[in-house]
Amino acid sequence: MNSYFANKTVVITGASTGIGAEIVRHLAGLPVNLVLCARSKETMQHLCENLNIPTERFLIIPIDFSLPNDFTSIVQSILQKFSKIDILINNAGIAQKSLVQETSEAVERRIMEVNYFANIQFTKAILPHFIENKKGHVVGISSILGEIGLPFVAPYCASKHALNGYYEGLRYDVEKLGITVSIISPGFIRTEITKKSLTGEGGVHQQDSLAQEKGMDANLCANKILEKIAKKKSKAYVGGLEVLMPKFAAIFPNIFHFLMRKLHKI
Repeated sequence: MNSYFANKTVVITGASTGIGAEIVRHLAGLPVNLVLCARSKETMQHLCENLNIPTERFLIIPIDFSLPNDFTSIVQSILQKFSKIDILINNAGIAQKSLVQETSEAVERRIMEVNYFANIQFTKAILPHFIENKKGHVVGISSILGEIGLPFVAPYCASKHALNGYYEGLRYDVEKLGITVSIISPGFIRTEITKKSLTGEGGVHQQDSLAQEKGMDANLCANKILEKIAKKKSKAYVGGLEVLMPKFAAIFPNIFHFLMRKLHKI
């Protein structure tokens, strides 16, 4: 695995916490140039300092993916420091926890802006560089909920479904140009994504879920994600038995629907 990342420039979005921060930790000890993108400059700076990453090997880009951004300028700033980009790991994302009928349009649009539009806009801004060099690796961190729907998270599911469809189409468009596209779908991972989920009116949910609490450790998840990337997997899942849910739902849709209603007390 390490040899795949050696001497490459890796861009990681959502790099301040959760899976993104753990990916940074795993790559910090390798001869890799790291570009960290997230809202909190201080948190990313603290992370790099704690990991003793030399200043010449990292670049911090504070960015709020829910707002309009000039991704072309961001790509240029990366190239000014490192002269190349090899891998883009689109990991940034937010979740929501509310019934559809109690969820505002503003929340739905924010979910799509962060999880889908910012994601693909960053990808498109980097594509000309990949095309020019006839190589590059785009990694979309999706979710098992990108293939199924569950109660209370319809907008989140929709954003991940959209992301999966886009990347699968993108793969056909660019694979002949030497560009790899990977979709990696984690299951339930022990991060704060559920606690930080938006409520229907845009507040913070502030509660974890049992599935999240019992999920895979984020550090282990990050390691497995990097293994999938190094193997250039076009599609992969990371997690426990819950990663079988999409297949189970496809084979036994009525049973799956019944079980989810019972589980969520609907």
